[in-house]
This record gives sequence, C-alpha cells and structure tokens, in this order.
Amino acid sequence: MPVKSHARQKVPPVRAQLLHAATRLFARAGFAGTTVDEIVAAAKVNKRMVYHYFGDKRGLYHAVLSEAYRSLETVEVSTLAHSQDIDALTAEIVRAYFDFLAKHPEFVRLLLWENLNDGSGLARTDARLNKDPMLSALDQLLRAGIAAGRIRPDMDARHLLISVIGMCLIYSSNRYTLSQALRMDLGSPAVRAVGVRHVTRLLLDGIKARD
Repeated sequence: MPVKSHARQKVPPVRAQLLHAATRLFARAGFAGTTVDEIVAAAKVNKRMVYHYFGDKRGLYHAVLSEAYRSLETVEVSTLAHSQDIDALTAEIVRAYFDFLAKHPEFVRLLLWENLNDGSGLARTDARLNKDPMLSALDQLLRAGIAAGRIRPDMDARHLLISVIGMCLIYSSNRYTLSQALRMDLGSPAVRAVGVRHVTRLLLDGIKARD
C-alpha cells in the first residue's frame, strides 16, 4: 500500500472562525474593549471553544497578533527573494507594504492599538516582529552601494527601514484624517499609486551619494 503524503495541516474550521472574528473585533475596539461573548457571537461558535483552542481571551489575542505579524513577515521574505540591488529592493518593498496595508486594514488597527498600549500584547507573545531578514538585506545592499560610491556613507539600515515603514504606513494609519485635511482620498488606488512612486523616489534620492 502506498504511503500517503502529509499535506500541510489545515486550521480547524472552528479555530479559524474564532481567529477571523477576533481579528475584526480586536482591531475595532482593542483587547480591553472586546469581550469573549462578542467574539463567540460573531464567530457563531460555542464559548468553550475559546478556552479549548486558546486558553482564554488573552491567548486568543496573542494568536491574532501572531497571525497578523506572520502575514507581514511572509510578504517581506517573498520581496527579499526577488530583489538584486538597493534600487529594486526599495521599489519592491514600498509597493509590497502599500499593497499589504491596503488589503489588511485590521493589521493597521491592531498595530495602532499595540502602540497605544506600549506593545504590551506583542511583548507577551511568541510573535516577535522580526525585522532581521530585512535589516540584513538592507545592510548588505547599502554596504555594496557605499563601496561602489553610489550610496551615502552615513546610511544606517535600521533608520532606513524606519523611514520606509513610516512613509508607507501613514497612508493607511492616517488615511481618514489626512483625506479630510488634504481633500484627497488616501484610500483611492490612484492616489496610492502616486504615493508608491513618491515614497520610492524620496527614499532613493535620499540614500544616493552626491556627485
């Protein structure tokens, strides 16, 4: 009898329902503003399933954060695999961040809640937001560019990554306030496409060595 191959284990439907509902509700009202009763009602499952799969509300919140940050890291790793130089990496990661944040508004809200609460939820999970792969790639490409005389010698990969994230994130984190203040829709695909080009140019112009 042939041996069956082991496919990737699927998330049990009830657990997936709880994660989906909890992600939406935690993003809307934060950890303190969300109850287990609200989550199970939205997920349409028995309350004991929360304790079966996650232990308690905090365990469920940690699982939500883990899934959210793992999704972002997957995008980052995929982007790194296709970039050969600092120009290409900058352009690709800016586009990837814009796309990810537009498609995952819950992630943006979870991130904002975590910062409002001093990152206390993330600090208690195993889902540390690991930027080491991105930092390593940036540092390597910056060093090569500096050695070739193309990149400013004072560039720091950590500060460059902060700039990349900050410039991309603000189009989503401040979307509604800036849309009103500037009378332009930051959620519009056309506006975001201009934003991608604008941020990429600013970053590349800022890191290049002057002739």
